Amino acid sequence: MLTFVAFYKLFDGFEHVVDGALETREVTVPLLLSWFCAAPEPEIRAAMRASGRLTNSGLVQRNSGGRHRRMPFDLSDRLTLALLAEVDCITDLIALMFPRAAAPQAQWQDFEGLGQDADLMRDLLSNALAKRQPGVHILLYGPPGTGKTEFAKVLAREVGAELRAVGETDDDGGEPSRRERLAELTMASRMLGQRSDTVLLFDEMEDLIGGHSFRFSHDMPSKVHFNRILETNPIPVIWTTNSVHACDPAFLRRISYSVLMRPPSGRVRARIWQRLEERHGVGISDSALPDMAERHDQAPALVSDAMVVARLCDGGPDVVSQVLDAAARLAKGGADSAPRHYSEVPWQPGLARADAALARIEARLASPSAPRRVSFCLEGPAGTGKSAWARHLARVIGMPVIEKRASDLMSKWVGESEQNIARAFSDARADGAMLIFDEADSLLADRRGAERSWEVSQVNEMLTWMESHPLPLVCTTNFVEKLDPATQRRFIFRIRFDFLSADQLPLAWAAHFSCSPPKELSTLDRLAPGDFANVARRMQALGVADPEEILRALILEDAAKTGTTRPIGFGR
Repeated sequence: MLTFVAFYKLFDGFEHVVDGALETREVTVPLLLSWFCAAPEPEIRAAMRASGRLTNSGLVQRNSGGRHRRMPFDLSDRLTLALLAEVDCITDLIALMFPRAAAPQAQWQDFEGLGQDADLMRDLLSNALAKRQPGVHILLYGPPGTGKTEFAKVLAREVGAELRAVGETDDDGGEPSRRERLAELTMASRMLGQRSDTVLLFDEMEDLIGGHSFRFSHDMPSKVHFNRILETNPIPVIWTTNSVHACDPAFLRRISYSVLMRPPSGRVRARIWQRLEERHGVGISDSALPDMAERHDQAPALVSDAMVVARLCDGGPDVVSQVLDAAARLAKGGADSAPRHYSEVPWQPGLARADAALARIEARLASPSAPRRVSFCLEGPAGTGKSAWARHLARVIGMPVIEKRASDLMSKWVGESEQNIARAFSDARADGAMLIFDEADSLLADRRGAERSWEVSQVNEMLTWMESHPLPLVCTTNFVEKLDPATQRRFIFRIRFDFLSADQLPLAWAAHFSCSPPKELSTLDRLAPGDFANVARRMQALGVADPEEILRALILEDAAKTGTTRPIGFGR
């Protein structure tokens, strides 16, 4: 029957003979096919059904009218073009119909953050190919640009298989319909099913497998048939999607293994940036690469695009940063990204007023034999050095830092805050980094005062991860009284940072101003190192060096503290 349809499509003479016979109205298509195939007409009619193997093979498509209205079938345009190319063998035909995916640019170690997931997928794919196991499907899901397609290429290369993408374009190079995408998957399975060195890639599957929008109609095979394709498909398939929220549950149940793809960790990003710089050559020095990779945590695909723009504009690192900043702003709906830290005030141990022996803690944790599973709750007024000491401690230990604020993690979408929290902990593990949560009271608020279910689930997520996190963890808060009571046992150290003592005030003054402090400075008891830094920047901007004016500015800072009723001036 397929040969008959192919002759009808490819040879005008054969088409005219068939059309002439059909015009007599004494001959039907089933009767012609019965003669041609030397098969009983009832069998032919059964094979011609929409649910028959011929239609479901993807090699032909059913006609709804037009030039071939007399013939209920039409040869797939993709197969037609391949046959017209006059290929010499089936291998060349397959190469035309299902071209190999482009070689990957990434390496296996670039996906080290996947850990055991990557190893399991490699073993699953390797054994499925070796044992010809049908119905093996791997699902890679996650935000755009996280390397889903690139990992699929790397995974196929790792197991020594050819990766062939299906359903990406229609036969005219445009966007294929659902039916065309599914037909091509079926066609590839039929034509490549005997090969043990091939893996199929079905990229961006949202439009095909969407739960609420997935409707089987006259233009789509039945859901039962589609599920049967998944269960019996002889070739492993790697599926990718940006989100699984809209996916049909019946499809998800048939996935052999799934992995959430996340943006790479800082160490991996630096390595990827190095490789991209070697490829694009935009002039980023080796010493600047780690800082660039730390500042811009976008996916490799976006970084590569930014470097392409920089080259087109004859620009360098500044243009790369400008493009990535614009991309980050666009992703936030036009809002600028907040700086990574609130303050870059260096740690000054002489200006710290804590209720713990910080130097002793530093010395112990700097030892190679010291445990790494330690947690801190640093509480106290703003500007007292909590985050600065946490970053200093990380430097002492020799660990990179991942610092997150509540605004980095909290989302208006249900469940996304929990995902962001989980990702922060996972990234810290993958990068071997100290994890610092600023504004922890927003993430660990007392659940007894929660008004919405997501507020409870968010705190639960934080507590669960904190319980099992194997690396140093620091939470800072200005409002320790707002923390959930369950946090008490999650912290090994609870350290309070307080305002500067009278003895420390002259030291803080000397650290920022060259003039001598007025004696009235000692009357202020609610100043933090951050207050001196803020006033110093303000005086520098105004070009002021007068000690009395500096003191008045510090008095304002002191009076602005919560609970302070002292009037502005030198009186107590």
